[in-house]
Amino acid sequence: MRPYSPHLTLISLHIPKCAGQSFRKVLEEFFPSRIFFHYFQQRNSLPQKNPLTPNTCIHGHFNKTKGFGVDDYYPEAEQFITVLRDPLEAAISNYFYWKTKARANQLKKGIITAGSEDDYKDISDFFRMRPRSNLLDFMPGELTLENYKEIIQSRFVWIGLVENLQPGIDELARILSVPSVSIGRLNTSTRDEELPREIEEEFIRQNGLEFEIYNYITHFYRNNSTNQESS
Repeated sequence: MRPYSPHLTLISLHIPKCAGQSFRKVLEEFFPSRIFFHYFQQRNSLPQKNPLTPNTCIHGHFNKTKGFGVDDYYPEAEQFITVLRDPLEAAISNYFYWKTKARANQLKKGIITAGSEDDYKDISDFFRMRPRSNLLDFMPGELTLENYKEIIQSRFVWIGLVENLQPGIDELARILSVPSVSIGRLNTSTRDEELPREIEEEFIRQNGLEFEIYNYITHFYRNNSTNQESS
């Protein structure tokens, strides 16, 4: 991946259900008073644009399908970091977050109505209505099977994995030349349903590129770890 430059702004892409809130606290330690956040302040309100200045970090959701992709806001940005998660696990986590926390808020605000199409009956209904991973919506560029490796290697300083995040945080600290910190408890929701196998398999079939990207990063770090142990 590309070397980190303190002379450029570092853009941190918060992909939903990929430890973004916990990772935010890490970045606040790494960039004290030099971090800006890119989130909705209220419904239908776009985040403000921050200047790209040296040795700062911008962290948040950049969703190109909703008009605030990272290339929409910061087309001149050169270096990125993010945390990935197995796309199926991220989608399952997103459902249980919706079920246990977000649904009541959406009903209260009138975003959905009880029994409507968007008021999912169960986990199977959720996956039937939302069969695609949202990973690509939050990434820079238009990733394809032909170009995703080049984009990752040329634009990303670091990509962590939820499944093995603390070693990744330690590596990011080394890249940034700052002391490492412990990652806090991840934002989790209780799981009380099982996803049928056939729906799981269909989700995997429909999200081939997303799994290619995730597996590429998994293999990248596995190979690097093996090389370091053998050197």
